[in-house]
Amino acid sequence: MKKLFCLLLAAVLVFGSTACGSQNSGDEAGEAADEGSAEIIATLTINTEGMGSIAYGLEGEDVEFDDDYPAQQAMINLTGPETYVIKAKPDEGWKFVKWTKDGGDFSEDPDITVEVSENAEYIAVFEAE
Repeated sequence: MKKLFCLLLAAVLVFGSTACGSQNSGDEAGEAADEGSAEIIATLTINTEGMGSIAYGLEGEDVEFDDDYPAQQAMINLTGPETYVIKAKPDEGWKFVKWTKDGGDFSEDPDITVEVSENAEYIAVFEAE
């Protein structure tokens, strides 16, 4: 009986909090709606060709590789122009060759800084040593 009471009480608390919700003023509700409807102006796509990993972040942030979970691709939707730092690191037995942007050669430096205001795809190209 005590277990049944606890389960019913828990259900009432959960249901009551979700059914009632929080009461926002009109301004807060409008702000929440505006945030959810922000228009995406660009997509930054980062890929690899060959064996290596990438790291990326906004300019000014620490951009570090995660050796436990190496990234080989990313897709970032932007609601405004942003500057990103993108890094490439080859796997053992491979070397970094270049970055391409939208199919054309972009840079031979493994660390690049890019201003993104329109769709762009960057590919880190690696080849076996």
